[in-house]
Amino acid sequence: MDLLMVRDRATGRFLYTERMERRQGETSWEYVRRSVRREAHIRDRFSAETQQVIMGWGADSVEDFLKSYPEYGPVPTPDGSPNGEPEQPEGESVDR
Repeated sequence: MDLLMVRDRATGRFLYTERMERRQGETSWEYVRRSVRREAHIRDRFSAETQQVIMGWGADSVEDFLKSYPEYGPVPTPDGSPNGEPEQPEGESVDR
């Protein structure tokens, strides 16, 4: 399973997530092509300079992704605390 995520660069919060899975009978090449097309669509939808589109290949959840890539987590405020509590992203859909 892979995650397509949109992150706010200023706060580090995830605004949107979408789970992507390979469909039954779909070749690896077909899956990659479909994933890249979906990523391009999401890039168009979330095109603000303050937003970052990330494809987390092999990630089952945002939490798993952040364990491997903690640099994408919440941005600390000047007092050192995380900038906001984790919240549910907009997406959370599964594309099969």
